Amino acid sequence: MITATPPATPEPIMEGERLGRVVAVTLSVLLAPLACAAFGLGTPIASGLPSLPGSAPPAAQPGDDAEATAGPVTDEAFLTTVRQTGLWAIPAGELAEQQADNADLKDIGRGLAEDLQTLDDEAGAIATRLELTLPDQANEEQQGWLAQLSGMSGADYDIAFVNRLRGALGELFLVAAHTRAGSWDDEVAAFASLVNDVVDRHMTDLDNTGLVTDNAPAEPARDASTTEPAVGPATSIPEVAPVASTSTAGGGVSIWLIAIVCLAEAGLTVGLVRFARSR
Repeated sequence: MITATPPATPEPIMEGERLGRVVAVTLSVLLAPLACAAFGLGTPIASGLPSLPGSAPPAAQPGDDAEATAGPVTDEAFLTTVRQTGLWAIPAGELAEQQADNADLKDIGRGLAEDLQTLDDEAGAIATRLELTLPDQANEEQQGWLAQLSGMSGADYDIAFVNRLRGALGELFLVAAHTRAGSWDDEVAAFASLVNDVVDRHMTDLDNTGLVTDNAPAEPARDASTTEPAVGPATSIPEVAPVASTSTAGGGVSIWLIAIVCLAEAGLTVGLVRFARSR
């Protein structure tokens, strides 16, 4: 009786299976660094952009140390800037009705004074709700600007008025924009949006006079013996600290490192293939 013997598995097939397993395991282990780089798991790269609402911590609240808190403009700083701007820009606008040589500037000054008074009243009401104290007089620098404008007339007055007010409104516009983007108080955010609209309209009016120049008017002379700081907060724009954001472009991994890893993987794979075939 003849017993049938099962056909033997061809040696090339067994060798191919073993070789496939070796290559699969090798590639899955060694390609991990490239996968990390592709999905941006490297070192975060500082973007230098202001923190966005929703990803940034809440803005500092009244009573916090403003110097120690980095981030968007606080509600208090915004309301203070509105009040501080109005304390000198309102009388400056009223002064333009009397001293401006350009008829259009008389109208611009009157409208500016009226609108800034409305904004000032709203800022005061919001500050009362938030239990904040706003300044009640123009600071030393602003008082100097008013005194300077009061002593000018004709075309010189027009140029000085337009450029002084254009600069002040530009600063208020930027502060309001930061507050609109970063405030957690709905009423403050809505008010900041209103301030932007009003200020933008008046900036456009000043721009259309054709009197805006690259050079700001000379600063009024001050008493050299005066060493006291200006009364009230300055209207300069608070700094917005840059935050780090994770970029998916390279994930912070050096391109040379990726190239070296690729070459090493290729060499190891070839070596393992040759080793498997030799067996």
